[in-house]
Order: sequence, then C-alpha cells, then structure tokens
Amino acid sequence: MSPLVAASIVVALVLATVLVIAAWGHVRYARRLPFFRCRIGPPAAVSRRGSRARWCRRRTRAVWVDDVLLVRSGVLRLWVTPFAVGAARAVSLEPADVHGLGPRPVAMRFNLREAGEMEVAVAAEHADRLVGPFLTAALSGLPDAPRERGG
Repeated sequence: MSPLVAASIVVALVLATVLVIAAWGHVRYARRLPFFRCRIGPPAAVSRRGSRARWCRRRTRAVWVDDVLLVRSGVLRLWVTPFAVGAARAVSLEPADVHGLGPRPVAMRFNLREAGEMEVAVAAEHADRLVGPFLTAALSGLPDAPRERGG
C-alpha cells in the first residue's frame, strides 16, 4: 500500500469520526433541552466594527436554564458556555442588521453578572424563547393601556 493511499484512509477515518461525534452531540443536546437558533454579539455601543460586522458570523443555539443562558460553542458546537444574566431589555433591529434569522429578527441586550453586556438576536418566531425568565423585558415595548374614567 502506498503512503498516499494510507494517508487518505487515515484522513477519511478521522473525518468520519469527527462527523459522528458532531452528529451525536447535536442529537444529545436537542433531546435534553429546547435550544433555539440565534446570533450573539456585543452591544452596538461596545462594538468597534460596523453594525453588520458585530454579530458572530455563525449562528449558534442557546437555551435558558433558570437565569443562565447556555450557548453552544466550539468549532463543532459540542461545548456549552454558560452566561449568568442579571437584567435584560429589548433592542430594536433593522432586518439588514442580522443575517440568517429571517425577515424580522428580534434582539435583547443582557447584562452579564460577571461584568459586561451582550446582545442575542433570534428569528421573530423564537422571540418567546429568547425572553426566557425576563418576561417583563418582553412586555416593555407594549403601548400604555387606555385609561377609563371611573363611573
């Protein structure tokens, strides 16, 4: 057997192993927790690049466990990075600000307990999952209720 053929077999076996591990990790996480697809980035005021470039290039998946946002991370998204969140508020987005999340992406800015802030954007149909434990932040954009005079 030539060294080129042996090297090709080794590379193919390594790639097959990596793909099996990535698929297994995806299925394992999907069965245990209701992850939603999102993009993560720093707040616009903190970002040094343009507003289009401040969001991560790749979409990821995240899920709330109490007040901790678990974000899948790593090259193959096999790891989970926890973010302890202290407060949240809605952020207005233009459709061109974030790509790959549909025509009407929704975003929220979160204060991290360790220090700093981050924004998470999702497709409009996953806005209820993004809110997580911060229901009042989702209601903050609603108009004031009409007032009636007592009778």
